[in-house]
Amino acid sequence: MHTLYTTECIVLGSSNFGEANRYINLFTKDIGLVRAAVRSVREEKSKLRFSLQDFSIGSVTLVRGREVWRIIGALEKYSVHEEFKYDREKLFIVVRILNLLQRLIHGEEKNEYLFAVLSRGFDFIRLNAIEKENAQNFEHLAVLRLLYSLGYIAKKEEFSKLLELTETNKELLKKTKSKRRQILLAINSALKETHL
Repeated sequence: MHTLYTTECIVLGSSNFGEANRYINLFTKDIGLVRAAVRSVREEKSKLRFSLQDFSIGSVTLVRGREVWRIIGALEKYSVHEEFKYDREKLFIVVRILNLLQRLIHGEEKNEYLFAVLSRGFDFIRLNAIEKENAQNFEHLAVLRLLYSLGYIAKKEEFSKLLELTETNKELLKKTKSKRRQILLAINSALKETHL
């Protein structure tokens, strides 16, 4: 008897294999990074086809196979491409954050803090009109939290108010703006360390 795992997830990317199959890279709330196979997903009749698009947010049901995870169910909450198709600024910010995540995260390790930061952050910019400068503040805050949660940035006193929470709001974006110089120095220094 196989155990089923249903968890919230962000689809980071995918690659095709076989006639109609696909490997999907997922950042999940409960397991961390998972590479899972889904059978026949590229066929016209596949029910999962539209729920597992790259950069979509939703939930999946997984089963652990002998060698790989398999996806047996998926439900899309929204697709980043669809949601932000009329706002390229927001689209590029979310895609840049998810690409960075994909390059830095390794292995199945639960990171609820980071999952909450990203899912709540994306909900915030999806549901609120924000001007260009605040969109940049949002990106700086999200990247700072991402690097902190993966151990690339130590928790400094000057950033503690920004790092201890997982939500995003206009007040936090103001605080981010006031510390922009220090945040960018910390981000650039951390990224240099990663050799990316």
